[in-house]
Amino acid sequence: MANKYPLTVAGGRVALTLLFLSLLFVARHALASDTQHMLPLSLQERVAQADVVVEGEVVRQKSFWDARHENIYTSNIIKVYKSFKGEVQAGEVEVITEGGTVGLKKHVYSTALMLKPGQQGMFFLKRQQVLQRTPGSTPLSTSAYGSQQGFVAYNMADRTARGVFDSYGSVQKLYEEVRAKTGQSYRTVTENEKLQAAPIQQRQQQGQAAPLAPAISSFAPKVASAGTGVVLTINGSGFGSSRGNGAVEFQNADDGGQTYVRPLPDAYISWTNTRIQMYIPSITVDQNTVGSGPIRVVTDNGGSAISQDPIILEFAYSNVDYDDKSFQPILVGPDGGGYDIHFAPSMQSRQAAQEGFRRAMNTWVCASEVNWEIGSPTSKEVAADDGVVVIRFAPTSVVGANVLARTVSRYEGCPSETDTLFWVSEFDMEINNSINWEYGPAAPVRPQFDFETVMLHELGHAHQLGHVNLVRAVMFYAIESEQLVRDLSSLDIAGAELVLANSVLLGATLGEYNCRNVPGPMIPNPEGECNLAPEILALEAEFTSPDAVAVSWTTRNELVVNNFLIQRSPNGIDFTDIGTTDADGPRPDGDLNYTFVDNEPLPGVSYYRLRVVYNDGTYSFSPRVRVLNPADLRILRVYPNPFTAADEDRLRLSYLVDRTTDMQIQVYDMKGQLVRDVVLELTDSNVPVELDLTGIAGGIYILKWQEGTRSGQQRILKL
Repeated sequence: MANKYPLTVAGGRVALTLLFLSLLFVARHALASDTQHMLPLSLQERVAQADVVVEGEVVRQKSFWDARHENIYTSNIIKVYKSFKGEVQAGEVEVITEGGTVGLKKHVYSTALMLKPGQQGMFFLKRQQVLQRTPGSTPLSTSAYGSQQGFVAYNMADRTARGVFDSYGSVQKLYEEVRAKTGQSYRTVTENEKLQAAPIQQRQQQGQAAPLAPAISSFAPKVASAGTGVVLTINGSGFGSSRGNGAVEFQNADDGGQTYVRPLPDAYISWTNTRIQMYIPSITVDQNTVGSGPIRVVTDNGGSAISQDPIILEFAYSNVDYDDKSFQPILVGPDGGGYDIHFAPSMQSRQAAQEGFRRAMNTWVCASEVNWEIGSPTSKEVAADDGVVVIRFAPTSVVGANVLARTVSRYEGCPSETDTLFWVSEFDMEINNSINWEYGPAAPVRPQFDFETVMLHELGHAHQLGHVNLVRAVMFYAIESEQLVRDLSSLDIAGAELVLANSVLLGATLGEYNCRNVPGPMIPNPEGECNLAPEILALEAEFTSPDAVAVSWTTRNELVVNNFLIQRSPNGIDFTDIGTTDADGPRPDGDLNYTFVDNEPLPGVSYYRLRVVYNDGTYSFSPRVRVLNPADLRILRVYPNPFTAADEDRLRLSYLVDRTTDMQIQVYDMKGQLVRDVVLELTDSNVPVELDLTGIAGGIYILKWQEGTRSGQQRILKL
């Protein structure tokens, strides 16, 4: 098994721990409305929005770069068996999916349709016009409407069908429901001989001998992790002398355990009639993630057995599939020991979203010391393989219909004489801008989705953790509106710590690889804002008059708090005390509300936070909040003035705004001649923007500006 090291978590689990985790696993069935980090698309909508609806089989595929060499896509050629909607002039159509592998470069999306040759099902397709050149030579090039929801897969063994959220007891039942939506019958393009062949159950009913059923007597360990090199031993009888086409199947963590998935071939160590040994995988043949639940052994002759007890997989280390082998990717340090994260303009215009993301990121940093830092804002409004980690909002047409958010992990590999090492060269995140988000710190109300909860989950993917079938874990596949999960469980933390430990261990060997552009190793970052007070439910600050800021907060389950120190900062880093409020608690089962008024607020931008002091003298902090002084809004400040060539002929413009806007700048010389005419974008992150005046001669100039209905001018001097 390639690049598989026996990484383990603490052993010695007692029966009580196993029982507790089993209850977590079973509890998922009690959820009222499980949804993945996407919202369900009805069959009616998929049929209505699709240009083409066909039954088909993936017969071949090829990954490729787009024309700008920004992203990898995969061309999947589908052999069409039946057409339910739209004109299909040929026997094959091309379906473009996001992600894929070209050489030793690999892109993997947290929420994207991934297909494999041999898969059959029903496809709901839109004509795609984003990519003009693709490997397919078919007349029709398409993409799946709703990404993963644009495909309903067939189970060829029992002739059932299942999508992300919908299931059908038979393929015929799916036919009937689609026909009811289209109002017309399907057209047969090519006979589907595989589907027409009698299933195993029918052959048995017709008198053919049933395969000898295997039996599982025990397996160990009962509690483990996926993709970390842990060896699973299954004891029993009737497994067969060799694996052949048999498999050990696990419940699918990407759909909450509603289907079974098969590991890659390199997972198996040995297979005898009475014992199977294998590595517990994380990635599967169909690119899903293995999860907790009963284990199923399928023998070469088609017999099967399911274990009475579930295996509990506490976390999954996302592995890379390359040439049907699995590899543990590592985190590296392309930006001086870690990854600098940059907010795109669409993110810069949403200050509350930035703070919610920052809180989620800080939660992971504090848990594992992963080296993530917020870098300078970027003008890039695209997720691309360009060495820049970009967080942006994107329309539904990009992220997929009803997808909340998605993370793309970009891997690069390098072979040595004995192995291949893959690392995360970059990750990007795209957030659906049509979702009703609650950015926090207040709790969401129906039908809002909690932004920090979703960011915490997506950053888990960036940390190289996959889905699990444990409902209280951040990496559980499902989320509901109003759901609030802003903390990590001990299992999430154990997974994150193990990934980072492996990254540091293997990062030390990067110098042994002779590929170009090998990055430096990840250096753990212990500098997170980690000492946060659990009692603080919400914190807000706002100007109530030109000379007063009201700082309001709510506590929950306040028990041993003595007082609150209100702190203020001009930069979000250096805080000073400005007042004290005594605690009104204890209040074990309710909320308490507080307000403090700052009568000497700072000009421009300021930040507030609380230092929560406990009865024993210890303390912790609240998250910070930011406010803008309205007296300083929409006032232009230009500096340095005068400026010189030593300033690289650049002026910095500070102009506070509470939403994204454009400013037109015109610079005239003293003869009235226009020497510069530019439009600058200003965002509510209120980072000063630069005006490039390279090439102008020394002298006095008039800078004229206009933003909305406001305008003005001032003299500038170049020495």
